[in-house]
Amino acid sequence: MATVLFLHGWHSVPGGVKPTYLKDHGHTVINPALDDDDFAAAVRTAQAEFDRHQPQVVVGSSRGGAVAMNINSGTAKLVLLCPAWKNWGAAKTVRPDTVILHSRADDVIPFTDSEVLANKSGAKLIEVGNDHRLADPEPLAAMLKVCESVAPKLIGCDFGAPKKAGDQAKKIIAIEAIEIAPKHYAVQKSGPNQRLARWKSGSGNWPDDRPGWTLPAIRDWLNTDASLQIGAFDFPFSLPLSLLTMPEFSQRMNCPTAFGNRKQWAEFVASRLEFTFTSDKASGEMTGFAQFKPWRDKTLWHRRTCDTATRGSPPLKHVGQNLFSMTLAGAALLHAVEPSGYFIMLAERPAEKRRVLFETYPSLVARRIGFVGSYKTESVRCLKDTLAFLQRQGITLDFAAEVRNFCETYRTGAKRDDPDGADAFLCLVAAICFREGLTEVVAGDATPSQLAEEGGIVAPRLTG
Repeated sequence: MATVLFLHGWHSVPGGVKPTYLKDHGHTVINPALDDDDFAAAVRTAQAEFDRHQPQVVVGSSRGGAVAMNINSGTAKLVLLCPAWKNWGAAKTVRPDTVILHSRADDVIPFTDSEVLANKSGAKLIEVGNDHRLADPEPLAAMLKVCESVAPKLIGCDFGAPKKAGDQAKKIIAIEAIEIAPKHYAVQKSGPNQRLARWKSGSGNWPDDRPGWTLPAIRDWLNTDASLQIGAFDFPFSLPLSLLTMPEFSQRMNCPTAFGNRKQWAEFVASRLEFTFTSDKASGEMTGFAQFKPWRDKTLWHRRTCDTATRGSPPLKHVGQNLFSMTLAGAALLHAVEPSGYFIMLAERPAEKRRVLFETYPSLVARRIGFVGSYKTESVRCLKDTLAFLQRQGITLDFAAEVRNFCETYRTGAKRDDPDGADAFLCLVAAICFREGLTEVVAGDATPSQLAEEGGIVAPRLTG
């Protein structure tokens, strides 16, 4: 179900027929009272509510349509009901993906106004209803259909940070699921998942022949797709508090005082690590990792409390899984996407409805769903057991055969112990469980101050 910001018309009030209709069909509806006399004040109210709730859809009715056109709504879907755009505001065009519903019999706002707006903008205009209110069954159903076309999306991501662009696009594997109904999700072969289904295409164009994402590409995806609500990633979201508060640690990078907290450390890393490559070829390299060499020291292999509790490696470990680069790139990625409204979850989930990114750990997810054995060598059996676990929770997951085959078979190398597709799928399962309220934060015996800065690992909740 979608989160909808509904902006009412002039001399109307919150709680009318249309927002109530959306709410009755399961959507979360934000329906603020807009100032009737001060248009600028109405826009400020709408913008504040949009920024707070980050809805996937903005519905504007009559004057509310003009308000909707004059706020910064990012990539959220705009649905305009008989918009009075000629009467209020400075905006004269909308994005091409906007949908306008209008009755030709409207005696308040001329239907021709919407024809002009649609022609100027490339928006879709649907003629529906018998009057200006659009409160009869047919226009209500049309409005609902448009809102439901923007289903919330969840992703699970197996992360990595190789230097070369082509290697990044092999390693950073993300799987998207769409919530199509309560407790019902679909992993489709369309949309971003297309790359998983086509990765053996042999087109000769390296981005198309890679199933994954470069760091700049996944940053841009997270920033531009407003329907993304939950992301589960398998890189360390923070460092041990012992390093964050250690002056010697920060001084190694010519920062005179200790970072003190995760936020300061992440800002420092992001200011120095640019997501750019030496060329646009697969061999193009990100060169920024070299500057962090002073931290490549075994004496800094401190574990977070959650790492100890989940059998994880130290965040700055620089052999084996190359966690060192993953930790730094991950910090820069989170810093780059946080302004798009994401809540970077370390401990408690947000009290209000927010877009959430959290850290998970595929091995822990596998253990928590009851899988016995090594999912790395038995990924087919692990996926089967995982789907059975979801069924036991009353959760349906439609799984496109092409994507499932990818998850069962894809590995970045010849080694049998590197099942990146299965890793990404287990992260996605953590995201689905989080959406359904079936997760907990695993942090061992972390103190409140440790948990607040180091974070914990989100995994399916243990049941009796």
